[in-house]
Amino acid sequence: MLDFKTSLIQNQLEKEEIYYQRWLVLRKPMNMEKGTEKDEYDDDDDSLHFIAVCEEKIIGSARLRQLSTKLGSIAYLAVLPEFQSQGVGTALIKKIIEIAKQKQLESLRVMTRISAYQFYRRVGFMETDEVFQFLGIPHKFMYFNLLSSE
Repeated sequence: MLDFKTSLIQNQLEKEEIYYQRWLVLRKPMNMEKGTEKDEYDDDDDSLHFIAVCEEKIIGSARLRQLSTKLGSIAYLAVLPEFQSQGVGTALIKKIIEIAKQKQLESLRVMTRISAYQFYRRVGFMETDEVFQFLGIPHKFMYFNLLSSE
């Protein structure tokens, strides 16, 4: 059993570490340059960054951004390959759900790669039918109803 903890990032150093971890997992395999793992919302007051840490190493990360008083958006869920399928992604999603409920959001949205949508289904997200291309990869939006998961 993998021993790790999830939390919000605590400082700028952890933020820089999640950017590198995001790039390694989400962008480097697509031969994309460093810097493509960030967007204009990363420094918003409405954005919260979550990490999973094992033996003082960030092994997973994700971002929750509040889009409105009712809707939150999950982005950049990334777990280092050697730690995948060990509950890290699920723990990050559960932590995000906990914080989203504290913020009294009603639902969460994620834009997921088709290759990962089964993961989100397992943790309770409902999929939409529409598939679209983003960064040359098929994606779809999925939603999680926070009100019915009390």
